[in-house]
Formats: sequence, structure tokens, C-alpha cells
Amino acid sequence: MIKYIVLFIIILAIVFIANWMGTRAQKGKNGTDYVTKDTTIHDAMALDEGIEGILSSHGMHCLGCPSAVSETIDQACTVHNIDVDELLFAVNDYMKRKEAKNGN
Repeated sequence: MIKYIVLFIIILAIVFIANWMGTRAQKGKNGTDYVTKDTTIHDAMALDEGIEGILSSHGMHCLGCPSAVSETIDQACTVHNIDVDELLFAVNDYMKRKEAKNGN
């Protein structure tokens, strides 16, 4: 039993490290998107605490689950039957409005 727990922890660590070295959420400037289909849930939420509320309001309530570290927005939307384009528009619109308000 302990070897399975250790194996599980190792797999989680590998996924986390691979994700950390891979796609990161981009802070958009000049009309670029902050969050894309390939952005992980974890990276999107790391951009701004307000994004968590947007994800939840669109039906994504398991934001603290271990999958959130490596699961992309696109994958999560598929699993939860959420329109990915609608969600991305809401998140990116929120971030652009916040940037404009702060004068960045």
C-alpha cells in the first residue's frame, strides 16, 4: 500500500514539474489573451484571484482538485460540458477591464 502512495506522489510531482516548465498563463498586452485553451486552471487562477469566481460561475467548481494543476482550460471545459470560448471570453474580458481600470 505504501509503495502505491509513494508512486502516486511521484506521479503528481512529475505532472506538476512538467506543467510548471510548460504552458504558463500570459499577462496580455496589446490585445493579446491572458488565458488560452492551453492554459492550465492553476496558471489561470494564479493570474488573479477574481478568475476563480468566473470559473465557478461557469460551472467549474472543483478548482482545488489535484487535476487543476495540470488540466488545461480546454480539458476542464470538455469534462464539465462548458463552452470553452464563452469561458475564455469572460476571463480575458475581466482581465482586460481590470488592466484598463488600473491604467496598465
